Amino acid sequence: MVAAPDHGYPLPARKPSAVDSGVMRAPTSRPPVLARSTKRAVAASIGGMLFVAIVSATPNSPFFPVFPTNYEPSGPLRLLANLLQLGRLNTMGLMVVGLLATASAAVGFLLVLREAWNRRISMRTVMILSVIYAVVVITLPLLFSRDVWSYAYYGRLLSTYGANPYHATPKDFDLNGLFGLTWPGWRGTPSVYGPLFTRMSAILTGAVLSPSSQVRGFQAIAAAASLGTIAILARLVGRVRPDRAVFAVATVGLNPIVVFHVVGGGHNDMLVAFFIAAGVALLFARRELLSAIAFGLGMSVKASAVVPLVLLIVAVVAAADPERRRRVALTFAGVIGGMWLLLAMPFLEASNPTLGLVEVSGHDSWMAPGQLVVRLFSGIGGLIGGDSFRDPAAMIGRLALFGVSLVGVSMIAHRIWKDPAARQPAALTAAFGWALLVVILPSPVLFTWYLVWALPLVWALPRVPRRAVVILSAFFVVTQLVTESSRLPEVLQSVKLPFGHPIAIAVCIWVGRDFVRRLRSGTPFDGETGEPAYGDRFEAGPYDVEDMPVRVGSARPVAAMRKR
Repeated sequence: MVAAPDHGYPLPARKPSAVDSGVMRAPTSRPPVLARSTKRAVAASIGGMLFVAIVSATPNSPFFPVFPTNYEPSGPLRLLANLLQLGRLNTMGLMVVGLLATASAAVGFLLVLREAWNRRISMRTVMILSVIYAVVVITLPLLFSRDVWSYAYYGRLLSTYGANPYHATPKDFDLNGLFGLTWPGWRGTPSVYGPLFTRMSAILTGAVLSPSSQVRGFQAIAAAASLGTIAILARLVGRVRPDRAVFAVATVGLNPIVVFHVVGGGHNDMLVAFFIAAGVALLFARRELLSAIAFGLGMSVKASAVVPLVLLIVAVVAAADPERRRRVALTFAGVIGGMWLLLAMPFLEASNPTLGLVEVSGHDSWMAPGQLVVRLFSGIGGLIGGDSFRDPAAMIGRLALFGVSLVGVSMIAHRIWKDPAARQPAALTAAFGWALLVVILPSPVLFTWYLVWALPLVWALPRVPRRAVVILSAFFVVTQLVTESSRLPEVLQSVKLPFGHPIAIAVCIWVGRDFVRRLRSGTPFDGETGEPAYGDRFEAGPYDVEDMPVRVGSARPVAAMRKR
């Protein structure tokens, strides 16, 4: 039996040979073909994604946000939807079909990801499917979110009205045709996005004026960022951890969240993921300053990229000679701070010095596990001082959650500072992933697309956090049955869970437990604990009889290998 690699899984890290293991492949004259399990996984992925795409091309699809008047899907997928008579279904019927579609896409993603982990599917197949999915989705209407209308509005404030989007709000220019499309909660809010993305939005909205063209523009940016991310991962992971290269690419390119929620929704989170992937690639190339610049550009899209940036600077300063540390820290701070100021200078005002960061921290989302804590604090406040105490108590709960994240990231930084092994590129990449999860999971604000920030780092993580991201990717795809709550039947419109997503809460506790145990025991951030974990058997995957090794002189599979 070939010894398992240090992945925490009972799987061979490479194909055994007669020299090192005494086993060999059965001779065959046939060209290599996909294993049956791989064929099923690829078929399930394609079928599930196509199913979601067809529902997304159906008039009055539950996946649609608010659209301009007379804006309807078109193209071959619309013809397929008409052929299947989906347009004849009522709202509840379309919700049921949408649930079946998203569930099938989630199952297909899990199956193909298992095959990618076992290296039973080629990089070429994964790359081709990733490109096809990205191209298909940008032919669809806007999906699952209204955020693009906010992107376009903030861009128009700058490109059309010459206003500062970090001071002015959509309500100040409410005669614009985008006003009715923007989510009401953002109409009186200045931009909460980074200055680089604000400039990109202004360029796009200055070049194309129609709302539908602007949607296509933001979708194209997200698709380009997605394909750029998988290209970086294919090259980087193929060089430093080839046994995980296909898995790394599949985690992004074949992920329904990336395809439909992020690219289909035109979200800027894919740009953040792209810059994080670029920063990691530069880190492995030992170009730490360029890596920091890449993270800084990601931070100029969304503030979340500041997490790996800070940890990188901690690692670089800690690795320097003590007498050089001050100079190294000032160099990195000066370069990143100067770049950010160059992008942000025209927008800086005393009324909004953080460019919307404080504003976004006050928002909520029902999916966030942290909502359980916020509601608990609010309830305690109500019991103590009545309704007037509920909001202040809820704010204390939010601050407590942010404090938990800050403490967690600080503990990771402390390990990096003290332990030279934690500053090696692979360990540091895993630390970035841990830190982002420490920020994302307890937060009172969690949207589906936030998971994308960590996806370029999943390949470097050990079992528990890696599987946590995969589990959330699968469940979050199925969770959002409708984009607009007004599409729900009246009996469901008023139903609101008094806590976060149940699966997200369970995953948060699971990851938190592993994180605390890892810190106490001194286990490396990228190291496996050696203990059984949820998902071991599933991720191991099935073996087909014809793909099992045989001993020399024998026509039977090795008895020790597990059977399908």
